[in-house]
Amino acid sequence: MKKLLLSLSICLLTTALYGQSVTADQLVNRTIAFHDPDGWWSRVKMDMVIEMETPNRSPRLSNVVVDNIKGGFHISVLSNERLLEWMVDGKDSCDFKVNFARPTAEQADSLSLTPDRARRWRDYYTYLYGLPMKLKDEGTNIDDKVIETTFMGKSVLSLRVTYDESVGKDIWYFYFNPNTYAMVGYRFYHDEAKNDGEYIVLDDMIIEQGMRIPKNRSWFTNAEDKLLGTDYLKEFKVDRGW
Repeated sequence: MKKLLLSLSICLLTTALYGQSVTADQLVNRTIAFHDPDGWWSRVKMDMVIEMETPNRSPRLSNVVVDNIKGGFHISVLSNERLLEWMVDGKDSCDFKVNFARPTAEQADSLSLTPDRARRWRDYYTYLYGLPMKLKDEGTNIDDKVIETTFMGKSVLSLRVTYDESVGKDIWYFYFNPNTYAMVGYRFYHDEAKNDGEYIVLDDMIIEQGMRIPKNRSWFTNAEDKLLGTDYLKEFKVDRGW
């Protein structure tokens, strides 16, 4: 009897120390509560200055505006002493500029100043800088099982995520700190059996208007662990839509 009580006490102590297991839904809700505790993501305008460093290339500076209030997007990039701009409004209409002027047809073609590129920029930045809140988007399919694994040598909780075909075909894994539920990285595959795709390590954090956004994102190949580049969030401003 004493041994049974001792075993129960150890079990209860272990649970208290390491926390009870969570469901996939609970994990998503808790990580969102950590990064966006006031639930403002869908009602904010984010203005970001991002410096991208890639091996053997000069750093590239971009100003990115994600406007969830009006549904707009704007990115300006300084490239070869030219300021290039891609814009998408709330009605999905696109516009472009080169050094604050409308591009010629030749410029638009050679510099990829196209609606397709503008929308891809929008989807890319809105998705990555909207995580983990974007895990609530329609068409997101989250596996029921929460995986206990390691990422960058640390114990993490992980979720496997796929998407409706109309949204995306890649397989994603997201990694979370098991104590705070902060998102610490993610990984995607085009074909998981081939170990292709990339993983992204998140480092440091910027806190603005209550939102906690990962500051630095380093990209590596899954197969070779080769560094592809790092995005440094140099400035981050948030305007709330009241």
